[in-house]
This record gives sequence, structure tokens and C-alpha cells, in this order.
Amino acid sequence: ATIGGASEGLVEGNIVAGPVTWKNEKASITLTTSTSLQIQYQINTTTEGKWQVISNGGTVGNLNHGDTVFARLYDGRNHGDYASVNILDGIAPTVQISVGEIAYNSIAVSVTANDGQSGLATSNTYKYYLNNSLKKTTTETSYTFEGLTSETSYEVKVEAYDKANNKGMDTENVSTIPFEPGPTPEPEQGETQLSDADKANGVIEIKWLSGTSNKVSETPNAPQVKTISNGTMELVRYTGEGSTEKERWVAGTEYSYIPGEGSSDNTSSKWANARVTIDGIDSYFVWMPRYAYRIIYFDSGKSKKAYQEGTLTEAEAKAQGKIKGYSDSRGIVDSEGKKVANVTCTTKETVSEDYFMIHPAFLADEDLGGGFGNNNGTNDNGISGIWIGKYETSGSSSQLKVQPNESSLTGLKIGNMYTYAKAYSAELESHMLKNSEWGAVAYLTESKYGRNGTEIGFNDNRSNITGGGKNNAYATANQDQSTTGNVYGIYDMSGGAGEKVASYYTGGNSTELNNGSSFTNTKTSDKYVTAYTGTSASTSYKYGDATYETSGWHSDFDNFMYSDAPFFERGGISNGNASTSGVFSFFYTSGNAYRNISFRLALCAE
Repeated sequence: ATIGGASEGLVEGNIVAGPVTWKNEKASITLTTSTSLQIQYQINTTTEGKWQVISNGGTVGNLNHGDTVFARLYDGRNHGDYASVNILDGIAPTVQISVGEIAYNSIAVSVTANDGQSGLATSNTYKYYLNNSLKKTTTETSYTFEGLTSETSYEVKVEAYDKANNKGMDTENVSTIPFEPGPTPEPEQGETQLSDADKANGVIEIKWLSGTSNKVSETPNAPQVKTISNGTMELVRYTGEGSTEKERWVAGTEYSYIPGEGSSDNTSSKWANARVTIDGIDSYFVWMPRYAYRIIYFDSGKSKKAYQEGTLTEAEAKAQGKIKGYSDSRGIVDSEGKKVANVTCTTKETVSEDYFMIHPAFLADEDLGGGFGNNNGTNDNGISGIWIGKYETSGSSSQLKVQPNESSLTGLKIGNMYTYAKAYSAELESHMLKNSEWGAVAYLTESKYGRNGTEIGFNDNRSNITGGGKNNAYATANQDQSTTGNVYGIYDMSGGAGEKVASYYTGGNSTELNNGSSFTNTKTSDKYVTAYTGTSASTSYKYGDATYETSGWHSDFDNFMYSDAPFFERGGISNGNASTSGVFSFFYTSGNAYRNISFRLALCAE
């Protein structure tokens, strides 16, 4: 900066301000003149009587960013006009991010910043961003981003500011590590109680699992098809052409477990179908891939809908008191993750950061309702999926079949149902559907990969015709009765014949248990049957069985077993009440033979 020539009697001359230099966050400049006149200066003011004299080439120091230095020439009596120079820091700090501990749900970073001019700001020095979203403004040189998703890449950015408000920054792309499934910490006991009303507005969320592992996958397991000695098993796709089921369903692969959107009914998902032919008789089955699940209980249908449609996040719902609780790997807990007071349950293995748990139908644990797979080899975690009868069982005791347009096989004691189901195919480990397996179908149906919360249609055919009626009705008027709302789903799970399942109360009276003596005598569970040791739904349910966790959903029956009726009937019956029938309907029943009670087959093709 050049300070102008003399005036008011001073000879012509000038003053030159040298470049600004910084040290210890303070600036300095030198003032020189080519004349023999003195130099006077002031900082931030031009008040007469306060001008200071500096020698030619002298230094004005202890300056800060934003100061103004005024200077003029002086001959001992007179002075010239003054000019000024502004002290400015225009250089941003240097910033370097160091990435610290990385977990499945968090990333820790620290920052090193330097400023060789005015110095770092003394407040609001650092701003921490995640994917360009500001998370924290602080003076702290370290920060941990939390609540992240496992195996996800994030852009971490840190800005540092100096006293001149210059901004320096650094960015790093960092990925969280995979979540390692394992035991769930025991939650603290709370005082909250959950009524059926508190659990009425639940959302079932599903995560697919890879193979027989506990690792979350983006896609469901492919359907398993097995070679059998007395027949064939093949994947099929629907063409709708021809006059027979074999013509309508041809060999081929067509399936897509498509998630629904928002809170609307989903009829786009196509679950995998297979045809099993034994001794010339065709039967149809639907693939249930291995999955993990959790349930969120909302305070109202309005909150549930907002969550489904994405206008309310889980964090927002919790903060606003709109979540009543959860059923997840912690057990049934309140919104704070504490055990509810009126429910007996234990923790399960969690497969994700948000406490999803493996549905027990796919596990090797017999007491929980699983048991297939083995504990020593490749299937040490159970099975990759299970085949469910597409319709209620029909045919005869000596030749079972699973087809539409047929009368459900009824009039059998539960022990005979169990025996005939096992005899269908030893190679495919055929068996009578268990309560846990019914629950696996119910939960997938309720999820966004099924009907997305919409109740399936009711089979009101009083003759218990599978698929809701003759003449291919399942593919025309009755697709709403399917778990997918189209021909690729499972039928007869609401109405039709009621269905007994291979599960029982071990304390039932001996006469009743004798109706199922083929499996009740041991009073224990195995892979073909599940034993319950109590009669109170809240203390005796098994997670994933679609009893207590979902009691009363869609106004379905919710009556647990007891001594004189130690078996479950699921789904409701065609001559019953449509409003109380459905995938969540459970009712105590005798093991005797009834003309309107049937059963369903399931297969393991691992």
C-alpha cells in the first residue's frame, strides 16, 4: 500500500507498507518512506494527538485480522494526508482427517488442522458432515458418527474455520464393516405392559438371509429342488393356458419376491412354485426363503401408515411417543428397549444392528419350532428355506395330493394327519405343517413381500374346495385369497377347512393327547412337531408362531391351547366368521376327527 504524497507544507513523498507477516496468530508490517520525513501511524483510528512516530523501515506489530493501519508523513510541524492498509488473513486452514475405529454402525474420526495466520477459531471451529449432512459443530477434534448401516459407504467431511472465517476441509470415503451376528445383550426389565390393543398396529419387517447362515442378504435364497427316487420335483411357472393344472403350470423358473410400496396392497410379488409328482400324482408347493424379522408396534393405524409410507421415520416415531414397543431379538420390549412386565421371553441371536432375529422355522432348534438341517455339517444353522403346500391337503390317506379344485382331506384324527403327512415323501422330509411354519407364512404374507398389511381373502366354500372353488377359481375370482394376491401365492389360509398343525400342549389331558399319540407320547419337540409347556399366550408362545406376537391382528381369533383342547387350529373355517378368520387366527381344538378340519403339507428339500 502506498500512502500519498505530502501536503500542507510537506515536500512530496510517500510511505510504503511491506507485506503482512504472521507469527503466533499476530500480524506485522513494515512502513518505509523514500523521504527524510518522519512516519506517523495509528491502528484502527485517526484521532489527533494519538499518532505514534515510527522509524523509517520500522515494524508495526501485534496486529489482528481485520485491523486497519493508518499512516502519514510528518516534518515536525505539519503532516500530510493519511492513507491506510487493511490487515487480512485470506488463507484457509489446512485440514486432515484421520479415521479411527470403524464398527458396523459407527465411524470415529479425528481431525488435525493448522492455521499459520490468524489462528483457528476459538468457537465453532469444526463442522462434521456425513454425506453432506451437518452432524456436529464443535471445538472438539474428534467425533463419532453413530446409527449407521452396516456395509455401507459414507462420505465423511470435516470443515475447520480460522478467526478470519476462512474454511479449510478434508473428505474421506469410509465404509462400515459387516454386522457380526451374535447373542443379544439382556435388556433391562421395565414396568411397561403391552395389551393386545397396544400390539394391534404392528408392522412386520423382513430381512433375507444368505444360505443357511445368519448373514443378511439383499436377495432371498433360490428355491431348493431335490431329486427323488419315486417321482420328480421341478420348478414351475404359470401360463394360464390349457385345461389342466399341468398345462397351466409348466416347467420353468419364474419368481420375484417384490416388496410393496407404501401401505397399499401388494399383488406384484411372485413366490417360487414347484410341482412334485409322486406315483403319477401332481402336488404344488410354494417356497418360503430363510429370513429374519422384527415387529414394530405403533400407537395407531395413522402412525403405522405414516411409517410404511416413509413420512415418519423410526427415530421420529420413538421421539414422538408413537412406538409402543417391539418384538425382536431382545424379546418383547417397550419403546426404550426394556422388557415388558407381563410377558415371559428370552433374548435370541440378532442378525442385524436393529435386532432382527431368524425365524425359528428355519433354525435347527427343535424346541423353537425348527429342527431341519443338522448341527454338524453345512446346515449347522438350519435350512435355507422350506416348501409349503400351496393348498390344503386333499386326496386320500394313502395318496395325498396338493391341488386346487379339490375337497380338503378332513375327518382324520390329528395323529393320523401327522402320520400320513410324514409318509408322503421320506426323501423330501414331508411333514404336517407345524405352528412355527404357519407363522413363517403368516409373517411373510403380512410383510411388504406379501400383501403388505392387507388381509387375504376368505375362502367361503362350504364344501372346503381348495383354492375357493371349482373350475380354476383360484386363478380367476379368488386370487385375493392368495398370500400374494396372485396365482403364485399360498391359498386356503383364511377359511376353507380349518387346519390343525403339528404342535401341542404337553399338559393336555391324556384322552385328548392320545388322539395324537404318534407324536405326543414323548412330551418333547422334534423337527416334525413342537411341544408347548403352558397355556398362557403371553408366557408360553414361541416367537414367530403368529400367536401372542400378533394376537388379534385383523380381528382374527386368538385362543390359546388348554388341557381339554391341547392342539391348535389355524386359519378359521368356511362356515365360520370371515372377520375372525385369517393367517393370524389361532384357536384351541381337540385332536378328534372333524368333517371341516384338514391339514397342510410341508417339505424340506435341502
